[in-house]
Amino acid sequence: MPNFKSFLLILVLVILALPVAQLRYSIFPEDPLKGYFTQSPLPDLKYFTWDRWFSQEFQQVVTKGLNENTGFGNTTIRIRNQYDYTFFGITHSQGFLQGKDRCFYEEDYIHEYTGKYFIGRRTINEKLARLNNVMDSLRTYNIPLILVFEPGKASFFPENIPDSFNLKRKTISNYDYFSKRSGELGLSCIDLNRYFIRMKDTSKYPLFPRYGMHWSLYGAHIAADTLSRYVETATGSQLPDFKIESLLHSPNSLGTDYDIGELLNLFWPMTSSPGVYPQVSFNKIPDGNLPALVVADSYYINLVETYGKKMFGKQDYWYYNSSVYPHQNETPSVKPDKSDLREKLKNYKVILLMVSEINLHCCFWGFADEAYMAFHPEIRDSQLKKIENSIHSDREWFRFMVKKAQDTKKPLDQVIRADADYAFLSNFQNIEGKVYEDTIQYFRINLSYNADWIAGVTKKAHERNIPVESMMLIEAKQSYDQSKKKQ
Repeated sequence: MPNFKSFLLILVLVILALPVAQLRYSIFPEDPLKGYFTQSPLPDLKYFTWDRWFSQEFQQVVTKGLNENTGFGNTTIRIRNQYDYTFFGITHSQGFLQGKDRCFYEEDYIHEYTGKYFIGRRTINEKLARLNNVMDSLRTYNIPLILVFEPGKASFFPENIPDSFNLKRKTISNYDYFSKRSGELGLSCIDLNRYFIRMKDTSKYPLFPRYGMHWSLYGAHIAADTLSRYVETATGSQLPDFKIESLLHSPNSLGTDYDIGELLNLFWPMTSSPGVYPQVSFNKIPDGNLPALVVADSYYINLVETYGKKMFGKQDYWYYNSSVYPHQNETPSVKPDKSDLREKLKNYKVILLMVSEINLHCCFWGFADEAYMAFHPEIRDSQLKKIENSIHSDREWFRFMVKKAQDTKKPLDQVIRADADYAFLSNFQNIEGKVYEDTIQYFRINLSYNADWIAGVTKKAHERNIPVESMMLIEAKQSYDQSKKKQ
């Protein structure tokens, strides 16, 4: 009996010591967790000061650091995640969920598809009008700017969306109106979203993976082939031919076809989902390099190396229009040089603006506005417009606006405009280099607090059959001009 107690004591001590030993010496290999998070560093006793001790800041930092760096911490998290997923279907990867038939989604795709993220016709009309103008400006230099609607998983697999999203209440989405309005304006456009949906029942192999958030690697090949043919027609240049030499059939999803599965941080891989992976060969480039600028989201990651470099020879990839591939994940990332943007755009032979369904509310991440003003240097956007653009592009701010619109039961575009108005008015005195439009908007916002003024403007707008907001700006300009005359 004493020997057994001694054995238990030793066993407990070994179990307690193992995490410390693992942390210090990495005795057993342990895969890092996948996802977007910042891990706290190991505590450093040099951080100690009496002020931090009595304020409990030191204790909190040390506790957080130890908790996030405990030996076997990643393994225990994976075991917890596996238990919750296996027995309760619970996932711990924020922003991702499981739909029907084991189909996983990034939740924002569903919100875009159902219309919850619809930013309004006014904003979309404005962005597409500017993009159309930029296309016309570049066309005078024989440079095609091609808008590409990349496919969305929610549009492709609406039947697998969980019932809790109540698709019967689906309203107009950003994709619905962007694609419709682009057609009305006659924009140079490739709608891969519609193309993929049409191919859904006839494609021999999956165009979207069960456990991935982007198009499948097979779907990426289909997209590259379509892009190549369209660019050849638009530029009059012959791009290199490429073809599938062979297909690798795998019982499990590979690469980005399993990117959501990776983010779930499970102990065991998900149930196998077969994938097909093209082995592609290119012939030599007939017409030499065709310099290309690609402004796109993460979908293009699956094309940039395998297809883009060989199709165009020279390509610049502006990742979300904010960083330059392949340096987008560096700290800090490498930013595109947009000085003298007009001349830089003229150096390309083709420009692709590619956006997936999930990112349409970002309004091309400001590219249409920047390019428009590059060709029209006399135009300067008001600070209010810049605030609205920031709301559209900042995911957390935008989601907060969505929740606010839902809580107040108001259209999302009205809530965004009201929040931008408030931020603009609050900071108006500190705005440097104000333009005329800033002052007019300042008058409009102040006058909008006058109920009688709003009633009169609304009546005039209805009489003239123009939007109320347009009438408000007309009245604000008149009020401003009258105030200047009195000075």
